[in-house]
Amino acid sequence: MNYLLYFFLCLVLILIQTTVIHNLPLFKGFYDLLIVVVIFLGLYRNLRESISVILFAGFMMDNLYNGPFGLYLTVYLWLYACIRWSSVYFNVRSILFLAFIVPAGVLFENIIFLGSFAMFNSGSFHPSGIYGVVAKQIIWAMITGPVLIMLLNFSHSIWSRWFNMHVAGQKEQ
Repeated sequence: MNYLLYFFLCLVLILIQTTVIHNLPLFKGFYDLLIVVVIFLGLYRNLRESISVILFAGFMMDNLYNGPFGLYLTVYLWLYACIRWSSVYFNVRSILFLAFIVPAGVLFENIIFLGSFAMFNSGSFHPSGIYGVVAKQIIWAMITGPVLIMLLNFSHSIWSRWFNMHVAGQKEQ
């Protein structure tokens, strides 16, 4: 039943990202919120539980944004693979690690986006003003990333406890 929580969470984050965040002047240039979900899944959940959520989130984002199809899916899958690989070498429970893994994921996504933009736009490539936007996204990710990951971990534990009590209550009847 964790799938239901993650699918609902992805839909809510996509709605917040596409409607609320882009219309508030304070949050102009905010980073992709689904990066936090992918990082959380890479750090704390297994492959079987994570891959369907990542595929769902990638397909939803690819359908919503005007870019090459599969770009978000590619970013999310590679980001997940990098997180799983890095969890072998780093202490993923450290708050210091959480403070830098979300900005690293945002930077990774922007590098992939810029690379695909340069690849599909032949001729001169001058990303004017992109460095300021990327820097702003990284700062936002440093501030909000650890809090959002801890909030996801907390909501997952509450969901698991509620679901286990609910299922156990049905079995006794």
